[in-house]
Amino acid sequence: MVSQVTVLVPNYNGAVYLRECLESIVAQTFADWELVVGDNASTDASLSIVASMADRRIRTVRRPRTIGWVANVNLLLAEASTPYVAILHADDWWQPAFLETTVAMLQAAPRSLVATCAGRVVRAGRAAESVGLFQAWPVSLGSTCPAGEVARLLTRRNLMPSATVLARAELYRRFPRYEPALPLLGDWLMWLRAGATTDFEVTDSVLANYRMHAANQSASAEANNLWAMDVLRVGRILQAEWAGTAAPYPGAAKAIAAAIANDLLERAALRMERGEYETARLLARLAWATAPTAGQRMLARLGELLGRFRQPLAGMARRVKPAMQRSLM
Repeated sequence: MVSQVTVLVPNYNGAVYLRECLESIVAQTFADWELVVGDNASTDASLSIVASMADRRIRTVRRPRTIGWVANVNLLLAEASTPYVAILHADDWWQPAFLETTVAMLQAAPRSLVATCAGRVVRAGRAAESVGLFQAWPVSLGSTCPAGEVARLLTRRNLMPSATVLARAELYRRFPRYEPALPLLGDWLMWLRAGATTDFEVTDSVLANYRMHAANQSASAEANNLWAMDVLRVGRILQAEWAGTAAPYPGAAKAIAAAIANDLLERAALRMERGEYETARLLARLAWATAPTAGQRMLARLGELLGRFRQPLAGMARRVKPAMQRSLM
């Protein structure tokens, strides 16, 4: 008998956190699932951890060589033959009611392709915080966030870590799979494309845990400035797709350009506060090239000049942020 949900766990040398991830799936109150671990040629104890789970619903697909996160996930999607699909990274984990809640949400809303909960962001040495689409679409408005509005609310930033999402398998048939050129923000692009034309179901229940740590992809990418490059690529892709009558809401192409410029400006300001002037100058130059408003271009030019002359500007991020927010109004 075919299960209702396929859970896909991409893993590369994730043994430190993998058991907690897998145990959180086994502990789900909704038991009609199958789990496929896509092991990306790990050299640690990952495979023995999976084998020790001794659950017939769990199987492993092992890559003969490391192929990268995007390629691994896209191949894993071909393993799913169930109505619903979830992608859970090996360092993240769920609360026991995640699948029960999100499956019920989609069953109650046949037009919606995605159900998303609140996620707890966990960082060592810092208090946990919650993130989710509920921050922009309060549950008082109802559980269904309509097509177009989803895209508008997610334009400024990605509020939906992958761990917070259960999708109909149709999502991955209707929209392009994860972009190889976007190893960091492919999920944001997926939600924006889908949210342009389909409804999402939203809950503010904290049912997923998203772990930030020094070894994960996001942390290393931020340090190497790769995150900003992916932000820029997302903006360029959507500006082209949302031009003219294809816009999911009025002014969508300009809004995504403004959001990308804001992101780059904020990153430039933070780098300048750290004394990383060359990087700050590069980010400011990219923001200037992207910015659709005169105010943003002025801020970008200021950042580039400050970076060129290497003048410390304590508190720049705090002063730039209100200006960035006003530029979107």
